[in-house]
Amino acid sequence: MIKVCKYTKRGVVEGSLKDLATKAVCWADCLSPEKKDFEEISRLVDMDVSNLKDTLAEEERPKVQDLDKYSLMTFRAPFLEHEEMHVTTTSVAIFISKNKNNLITLRTKEIASIERIRQILLERNTLLQKGTSFFLYRLLDEILNSYFLILSTIEEKIDRIEDEVFEKPSRQTVQQIFAIKKTLIFFHKALTANREVITSIEKEYVKEIDKKNIKRFRSLYNDITQLIDTEGTYRDIMTGTLEIYLSSVSNNLNQVMKTLTIVASFILLPTLIAGIYGMNFHFMPEINTQFGQKYGYYFALFLMGFSILLMYLYFRRKGWITGKTP
Repeated sequence: MIKVCKYTKRGVVEGSLKDLATKAVCWADCLSPEKKDFEEISRLVDMDVSNLKDTLAEEERPKVQDLDKYSLMTFRAPFLEHEEMHVTTTSVAIFISKNKNNLITLRTKEIASIERIRQILLERNTLLQKGTSFFLYRLLDEILNSYFLILSTIEEKIDRIEDEVFEKPSRQTVQQIFAIKKTLIFFHKALTANREVITSIEKEYVKEIDKKNIKRFRSLYNDITQLIDTEGTYRDIMTGTLEIYLSSVSNNLNQVMKTLTIVASFILLPTLIAGIYGMNFHFMPEINTQFGQKYGYYFALFLMGFSILLMYLYFRRKGWITGKTP
């Protein structure tokens, strides 16, 4: 589906692809292009349909390419799946015409930043009024703002995960850690490639961009650098949090093994005593005596209880029960 916005003296109005051939400043946005849409855009930008489809491939790296009628820029934008914290990045193909009067965006998914630009465009006419160079700057700026918003959400989620790791770690906590790390990896790959696109614009490889707007794109370069530093910091925090989780699980396991060992030790000596006195030998000491026949059972119980008490006092002195270090 292709939507065309055209700037006129009356403001921004809905146009058609035919308006791209006029001197009017236009923005054509194509979402989830079908075969017919690819063919129409292919004729406009003078590019093969197969090559046009390749620009939207998930493995396509952001780049700048000079065509006969247009300059092509591919940029990676964040995409939120199912309104949850499953964030990936998707390609946006941007064509800016040689005569600087129109701009075409091509994408396969609904991107919040582009929808915001459309809303701003309908509310304020200044975006297209200032030309395609300024509109491109605002478009890329809005995409980078989406990265900032998502990273802000990730920061809040990291704080909650850190609390969970120290208070009550679970398998779900680990799943959240890996989900965030996966998102940050996607962001790192996308942002480093996007930075190369901005660098190409700064070096004036895209001649369709007015020189007076070049300094605006330099601010975008600083934003991308800040985003890369931020996602790198969050990735390190997640790595450290995962290590803390593993240490916590290991400590809990050690505590369980320690408790089981102490309980088994309490049972060990009474079991030994019961085993000795349970041997059915006729001439066993203390059995045939008057004391043994009358008090042997109670004597064995006393030895068992006394052995448990001695072990308890020994473990307590060593600090194995109270948790103190030896």
